[in-house]
Amino acid sequence: MLRIGHRYEISLGQRLAQGGFKGPQDVAVGPDGWLYVINRFSESGTAVPRSRFVRVRLDDDGYENDIVISLSGEPDVVGSETLPSPVMCTIDNNGILYVTDEHTGVVARFDSSTGAAVDHWGKTGDKPGELNGPSGITLDSDGNVWVVSTLNHRLERFSPNGNHISGFGSFGIKPGQLNHPWGIASDPITNTLMVADWRNDRLQRFNYDGELLQVIGKSGNGPGELNRPSGVAIDSHGDIYVADRNNHRVVMFNPRGMYIESFRGDATLNERGIRKLMTNLDMVRIRENVVNLDDEKRFKNPTSGNDRP
Repeated sequence: MLRIGHRYEISLGQRLAQGGFKGPQDVAVGPDGWLYVINRFSESGTAVPRSRFVRVRLDDDGYENDIVISLSGEPDVVGSETLPSPVMCTIDNNGILYVTDEHTGVVARFDSSTGAAVDHWGKTGDKPGELNGPSGITLDSDGNVWVVSTLNHRLERFSPNGNHISGFGSFGIKPGQLNHPWGIASDPITNTLMVADWRNDRLQRFNYDGELLQVIGKSGNGPGELNRPSGVAIDSHGDIYVADRNNHRVVMFNPRGMYIESFRGDATLNERGIRKLMTNLDMVRIRENVVNLDDEKRFKNPTSGNDRP
């Protein structure tokens, strides 16, 4: 099978006093084709607080009205003590949006069509089923929710309404151990989990029982090497995309872990333009956190420092 290149399509958003992005943290692709973007920060010095979530949709000409609708993720809906520091999100086939908060250690759920809060659950701690600095979140093939408990160096599995089912993980650098894991993706082909093992500069694949199946990557900035991988996504062919945060790129591997290519945002440029970008990487991406895919295998990569998803 021959692979074709990934063509750049569009950049969405900008920093605005109202309605724009500031510190977009994560993006989820809904079953309706809308993109749901976490706005990490509110704009200081403005009378109107920035919406916590923004809904955006692409159309044939690029995107539809850029910022289309804001979900009601404001403190007066969820409570300022509940969701002050949202990190990552995912969405199920019924349009329920799941969001982790690293400060309070909770998972909050929203109706993506109305923005109404459904519920929230989770408890801060270091015991099984408790969360400490939760980040990545994904749904497995059974509809259960997996949450990365970053500061506990564990993965926890819950039912959709928050009942703890199981978990695994321990701190360390050996294969199968975790050191501040961050992103997570469910592979529906193999019914496995791929975890971005952030401080160990690698990806690790586990089954639902916690058995290590695969290790991908090593520290560095060369082809297939990683420097603080943060987000990970898997497409319908099993290909793996990882946000290589400190290398300012997205790296692609095949299901066997073989390096395929990297994306820096320098496609279609002449040699002079490429040299300029390579020496001024803040022009391309700043603080890539995650990468997500839609059904057409277009990947979305929020760049927090550039205030765009």
